[in-house]
Amino acid sequence: MIQLKESVRNLIPYRVNDIPYRIKLDANEGKNYLLTEQINLEKDFQPNIYPDSDAKELRRKMAEYYECLLDNVIVGNGSSELINLVINAYCEKGEKVLSFTPSFSMYEIYCNLCSAKYVTVPCNSDFTQNIDNLILKANEINPKIVIICTPNNPTGYVTDKKDIIKMLDKMTKSIVIVDEAYIDFGGESSVDLIKKYDNLIVMRTLSKAFGLAALRVGCLIANEKLINMLWKVKVPYNVNSVSQYIAVKAFSKIGLVKQYVKETAERREKLSQELKALGFTIYPSGSNFLFVYSKIDNLFENLAAKGILIRKFSKNLNKYYRITVGTKEENQLLINTLKELIR
Repeated sequence: MIQLKESVRNLIPYRVNDIPYRIKLDANEGKNYLLTEQINLEKDFQPNIYPDSDAKELRRKMAEYYECLLDNVIVGNGSSELINLVINAYCEKGEKVLSFTPSFSMYEIYCNLCSAKYVTVPCNSDFTQNIDNLILKANEINPKIVIICTPNNPTGYVTDKKDIIKMLDKMTKSIVIVDEAYIDFGGESSVDLIKKYDNLIVMRTLSKAFGLAALRVGCLIANEKLINMLWKVKVPYNVNSVSQYIAVKAFSKIGLVKQYVKETAERREKLSQELKALGFTIYPSGSNFLFVYSKIDNLFENLAAKGILIRKFSKNLNKYYRITVGTKEENQLLINTLKELIR
């Protein structure tokens, strides 16, 4: 059999849980609160015609919401596609991409796909991040790209904007990606910094706070010069017409988004206190999930057997879990089930 290229032969496939469930608290999806009505496409919708490759109307809505210019935005098939796009656009074989660990697992996979080298700086023992350590490592290895995820997935840690600025001031020879997939839930966005830093790219998505993960819609935001270079490598027609249409409609309901974010933060804090009372170690989170440690043996398996899915990790994070903040009813079912397991 013809072999894959060397850099990807040993990759472990990214597979999602294919387990029957009652409640799904493992993937940080938001809830469907924006699209509760039946979706009716316009009469002139033509499924035989390619979508708007530039997603002009959607970009206009995004530019208004993110307080930037239309020419600062490129729309992608989820922000993950755009992270992959940037790494492929800038990294030659063997060039380095730097980030903290643990963080979003796909960063390393995208590096491997283009034979870039993924280098990480460990988080502190309490899963906070020391930006000075990242800067020191950058000075040592001269990375082509540096990625900061804030709030961080899976730990929930929020990077202070002052640290983002400090990093940008020191890393002038690297592309700096700030992955803000969860920023609506906590922390201060860095989008306004694209006016000052021509090496900054900010990633946003509609999968979390907007509750539209099924659409696969995200965007990257950067200064016009950098955007013009990235247009060279953007895949044509990458976001389908239906996703564009629905996403545009979603931006007319920003009041609901803000209310959902507020309510999610309230449920997050309540769930955190209830889990602490059950003996869990809870790490501060600015996101729609909690990163926790539990001494309960086989917690993932025991909950899955009861129809509740949470996220477990590899041996390096044994007995650490990520739990999406669910609805009031879902969170209560989780707590009740945990009480049964602890008896």
